[in-house]
Amino acid sequence: MKVNINNLIISIDKNQDTEILKELEKNGINKENIKNLKYLKRSIDSRKRNDIKFIYNLEVELNKEINLEKYTKLSLSKGEQDYKKRSPIYPKREVAVVGTGPAGLFAALRLAEYGYVPVVFERGEEVEKRNKTTAEFIKTYKLNPNSNIQFGEGGAGTYSDGKLNTGIRSEYIDKVFNEFVECGAQAEILWNYKPHIGTDVLRKVIKNLREKIKSMGGKFYFNSFIEDIKVSNGHLKSLIVRENGEKVYEYDIDMAVFAIGHSARDTYKMLYKRGVAMENKPFAIGLRIEHLRKDIDRMQYGKSVSNPNLEAATYNMAYNNREETRGIFSFCMCPGGEIVNASSEIGASLVNGMSYSTRNGKFSNSAIVVGISEKDYGNQIFSGMKLQDELERKNYEIVGTYGATYQNVMDFMKNNVTKQEIESSYKMQLYSYDMNNFFPEYITRNLRAAFEHWSKNDLFISKNVNLIGPETRTSAPVKILRDIKGESISIGGIYPIGEGAGYAGGITSAAVDGIRIVDTAFAEIIE
Repeated sequence: MKVNINNLIISIDKNQDTEILKELEKNGINKENIKNLKYLKRSIDSRKRNDIKFIYNLEVELNKEINLEKYTKLSLSKGEQDYKKRSPIYPKREVAVVGTGPAGLFAALRLAEYGYVPVVFERGEEVEKRNKTTAEFIKTYKLNPNSNIQFGEGGAGTYSDGKLNTGIRSEYIDKVFNEFVECGAQAEILWNYKPHIGTDVLRKVIKNLREKIKSMGGKFYFNSFIEDIKVSNGHLKSLIVRENGEKVYEYDIDMAVFAIGHSARDTYKMLYKRGVAMENKPFAIGLRIEHLRKDIDRMQYGKSVSNPNLEAATYNMAYNNREETRGIFSFCMCPGGEIVNASSEIGASLVNGMSYSTRNGKFSNSAIVVGISEKDYGNQIFSGMKLQDELERKNYEIVGTYGATYQNVMDFMKNNVTKQEIESSYKMQLYSYDMNNFFPEYITRNLRAAFEHWSKNDLFISKNVNLIGPETRTSAPVKILRDIKGESISIGGIYPIGEGAGYAGGITSAAVDGIRIVDTAFAEIIE
């Protein structure tokens, strides 16, 4: 017999295992009757910073049955999610997958599970080599435009906090999490309220996921950029592949899943030129705000900050400028993390954030971004992309290399240039600049309004807090239009998926989109 018990509230100051057993006993489950105990979710209630609590949802497997009617907190466990059974529509066919971010990898895995042969093309390097290339870039400032923080096996999410929390609901989320754990991720992602993997562990997970797909018949081609496509009678005919930047060959294939990521500007332009329908999409631009981790921990945890049961603190900040119906918000918060250079084009520079699994760095950072749309940047199909590019190239010109501009937040609010050097997690060139003169005025104006609004919190806005920018690649600036089954509305055989196509916003939602479109377009439900 398996039962669920939800909302067990336990102070962080108490021994968690002991208190859980006490709470179970209050609800009719004694220690001797517990065969197995499984966490379903654990969250933190820190609304009262001097009385922080963990909240648990548990599944308990019992040695012998008990009467559930006596205990209102108990309910019969529903067990594992039952998936609708499906079979492949085109069995054993080759299907191309372009890109190895979470959407591409999970699409390839699902194709292999159905007996297809996923042929995976990635413009960058496999994750082991990519890691060496990005480390070398930090030292030498020599950028590989095809293998960097944005491009390469694992996609842009490889160099992030590895957050898995998502706002979507899907039957596939458990599938994604379980695959991650099977490939080496921490088991606690299955129950942690805000699960994260960390960039160090994520690299190992990605490699193991690749090897699993290969063991199921999948093929991988790295350093293989899809330079062009050939279309015949409105349907994909073949891919034109440039291998290692030199050799060009044609790969005959009539079905391709495009999981290109939000930074593949050249691929967007190529697809559009070949008739793939797209439209502008809202996105956001801003900068990174960096605090000492101890200050964010104190801001969130108060006197409990030193409690060993607590991890590095996270936060979500949001401000709604009602006069402009525009949102300013934190994005991709990296507790105990680093700010990194996220350049992917020669002569253009930008930043992003990442964290390791331990989240024990000296600093915590987050993007603070302003929502924008075509009313701001223009209604041409690549107007948003052009704005991103202009800001990234402006930053490169100001710094004189692949670096970042910086300003103390108080100086930004007072229109003063920061005269002193700052201590930061950012490892490349930093250049003091008045950010008020960097962004378009509507971005600067809204950043200032948000900082003013948040300034009553003297730990979040203070002389110890710095801004580093720009952050321009929050999400795709365009959406590649697809029908209900996931196929391009204009070119048959092309299936745009994930964040780069405009249908996801993070690791989990991108992975889910990859699985879902394969289930929809390449399989049919067995009645």
